[in-house]
Parts: sequence; structure tokens; C-alpha cells
Amino acid sequence: MNTRPISYFLAPALLVLIAVLTAVNWYLRPGPVRTVAPVLLLLAIMTVAFFLSLRRTSDEVRRRAAEEIRNAIMFAGLIVMIPLSANLAAALGIISDVDLSKRVTMAIVGAFFVFTGNALPKTLTPISALQCDVAKVQAFQRLTGWTWVLMGLAYAIVWLVLPLNLAKPVSMALLLTGMLVVATQIIRLRRRRAAD
Repeated sequence: MNTRPISYFLAPALLVLIAVLTAVNWYLRPGPVRTVAPVLLLLAIMTVAFFLSLRRTSDEVRRRAAEEIRNAIMFAGLIVMIPLSANLAAALGIISDVDLSKRVTMAIVGAFFVFTGNALPKTLTPISALQCDVAKVQAFQRLTGWTWVLMGLAYAIVWLVLPLNLAKPVSMALLLTGMLVVATQIIRLRRRRAAD
């Protein structure tokens, strides 16, 4: 029996929810179209990507790529949905503190880094297809994955714990540090490859 992953159902549900939240927010707080245009453009792009990911294929690599696209749509949908929900709740007078939505949104971004880092060593070029020192490449893939997982965890914790005025610079420093670690390893790997 061929079961469909949860992203097959959750991704379109989030797209519909984003469309509804955008419309209700705009109805309650009308403004120029340019205020909702970025969300509508992102929604259109995600919808097209979702429908393209539904094409049937017998190729396992394409099937996994389609699943990754739907997972990315789910993360992006959550990142867009939370501020829209907070704006709606603020417009209805349910909450007065919209900082919570920013914190949760940025924590989800951190979770995205964690999931990406976890999947990275599994989705890169298969080691058997590489024409170089397999052990060094495998070590690089693992280091890159661990770097993004740890950076993502720290990123999410920073946004949940620190005051907002500190969370932004600290999270950016974490992101830049993670990128620097990976870039340094790429340079070292290329130098070793050139020396061989």
C-alpha cells in the first residue's frame, strides 16, 4: 500500500489557511494592495511549487525531491501563518503582545535549520559517486550537518529566551558563525583536493 506523507495533506491546508488569514486581515484592516502583495506573491509561488510536486514519477530521486518541496512549503507556511494569526488576534483584541509571534516565527526558522542540517548529509551527492577522498568528504558532510543542527537549536533558543533587542544580533552572529565554519571547511577541503 502506497501511503502518502503528511506533507501531502498539510502543505495545501497551510496554503488555504494563509489565503484565508490574509483575506480576513486585509478585510479587518484595509490598506493598499501593496501591503498584502508580498504575501500573495509568496502564496502563489508556494502553490505553484506544491502542484508541481504532485506530478507522478517512478524516479525515487524525483519523488524525494517532491517530498522536500512539500516540507519546505510546510515550514514556509508556518513562518507566514504565525504572524498573520497574531495580527488577526491583535485586530480582534484577543492578544496585545505581538512579540510572541515574532519569537515563535524565528524559533520555527531555527527548527528549519535543524531539519535542514539533519537531512543535509543524506541528500548530498552519494559518496560512491564522488571522485575524491571519500572519508574527507563524508567528514565534511557530517560537520556541515552538525553545524546547522547546533546552530539551528541555538538560534531557536535565543529567540525564545533572550529579550528581542538582544535576540536579533545574537541570532545573526550564530548564523554567520555557522556559515563561517562551513565556508572554512569548504576552503580546507578544496586546498587538500588541489594538493592531492
